[in-house]
Amino acid sequence: MSQSKRQARRAWAAARRKHIKRGHVYHVQFHHDPACAIYSQERICCCNPDRILMDDRGRVLARVQGAGFYDPLELVEGAQ
Repeated sequence: MSQSKRQARRAWAAARRKHIKRGHVYHVQFHHDPACAIYSQERICCCNPDRILMDDRGRVLARVQGAGFYDPLELVEGAQ
C-alpha cells in the first residue's frame, strides 16, 4: 500500500494510541534500509524504516511503512 510520509506518520501515531497501554510490554522493530547511516559510526537514521509494533507474545499489532526518520525518543511517554 502506497501512502505519503505524512499519512504514514499519522498511521503510526494512531497505532501507538490504539495499542500501547500503560503496564503492558510491547516490542517495536525498525527495519532500516541497508544503506542507512544508522549502521555507520554516526548512528543517525537517514532512511524511511518500516515500523512494526508487536505485543509481548510476538503478534503483530501494527505495521507501517515509510513513516520518516527514526527518532529514538518517539516511543517515550509524552514525546510528540
